[in-house]
Amino acid sequence: MSDPDRRLVDEARRGDDRALAELYERHRRPLFGFLCRMLRRPEAEEVLQEVWIKVMESIERYEPGGAGFRSWLYKVAANAARDRIRREKLRSGPSLDAPLGEEGGETVIDRLVDSGAGPDRKAEGSLFREELEQAMEALTPKQRAAVLLKHQQGFHYREIAEMLQMAEGTAKTTVHRGVATLRDRLQEWFNG
Repeated sequence: MSDPDRRLVDEARRGDDRALAELYERHRRPLFGFLCRMLRRPEAEEVLQEVWIKVMESIERYEPGGAGFRSWLYKVAANAARDRIRREKLRSGPSLDAPLGEEGGETVIDRLVDSGAGPDRKAEGSLFREELEQAMEALTPKQRAAVLLKHQQGFHYREIAEMLQMAEGTAKTTVHRGVATLRDRLQEWFNG
């Protein structure tokens, strides 16, 4: 865990509300971005609140381990999002900033139109967004979470495995299969 998180977690565990608020401010945006890619925006807002309520309720019992606060936080968020998906059978929108390949390189958003694009490119971008949304819906909630945790949030497979409660090899396979599904469903956009 980074030194600032460690200090803030220690202070929050002792009941310092300002430290808890600072942790919230530090992690709110990236965590909300992750949740928005797992769920629809209104559900992501609700789940973000649920996650922070869980954090506030359990911070005193939180034991800093090898993975650290950020990993624990994303584990709570991923589980809450998957529970919400199962409960409401939701499908999320696409992750537009996730790299297309395992080795990084071009991202999905690189294929979208830029702000100065003409009408033809804007129409193409709209079609691509629709197909990307359908491709993301083809992923299981666990695949979606694993792909986003790896390619959007930058977690290591060991951390993803811990967060999603699976073996490290299974985490790698889940990410690879999710990326392969996206590639297969979107291949016409990337072959030309």
